[in-house]
Amino acid sequence: MSPSLFLPRGLLALVCVTIAVPAITQAQQLPTVLDCTGPFARDSDERKLAQVFGAANVERTDIPVGEGNTEPGTAIFAKDPVKRIDILWHDSYARPNVVIIRNGSTWPAAVTGLDKPVANGATLAEIEAMNGKPFTLTGFGWDLGGYTNGWDDGRLAKPVGGCNLSLRFDPPSDAPGDALDKVNGDVEFSSTDSAMRQVKPLVVEIELGWPQ
Repeated sequence: MSPSLFLPRGLLALVCVTIAVPAITQAQQLPTVLDCTGPFARDSDERKLAQVFGAANVERTDIPVGEGNTEPGTAIFAKDPVKRIDILWHDSYARPNVVIIRNGSTWPAAVTGLDKPVANGATLAEIEAMNGKPFTLTGFGWDLGGYTNGWDDGRLAKPVGGCNLSLRFDPPSDAPGDALDKVNGDVEFSSTDSAMRQVKPLVVEIELGWPQ
């Protein structure tokens, strides 16, 4: 017979409550904003991800990297597009290369000195204001289109933790066609470009990267 059957009813209830507490506590400890510390620090690894997000929420998978190619990596909350985070590694599931927050995922990224984090859905004008100055991005209409290419030493050059921040923009569905034609292709544009401002692209991907 199980020893638990001999426990007083009140004590048994207390034991059950005690067992349930760690799961609740773990959920409360999930980060609300991502940065390049803790699970995404330069020296982090897959085990650290499991400690922070729960082992059941961390899995190895092929991560899309553009032009139809994939690389082996790790996904957090892989089946939930609202919470998903993709990670590529420098080593074998250790030392993050890039942390990717794709379109639809609601995780924001913290930037040193800014009260408001960067999030998917932000407008070109909002990102320029957060940076404190204009920045450059590639033209649209190809696999590597819409990526920022440096912050000209603006505020967004300093994510919390010391890594690099890159954003990808995409035109909205109602972007004016004549303006969009002017900012397509493998060419760099300033965020102040008149056609780019007419297109009003939105952030659809956030990348936090560590150089080798």
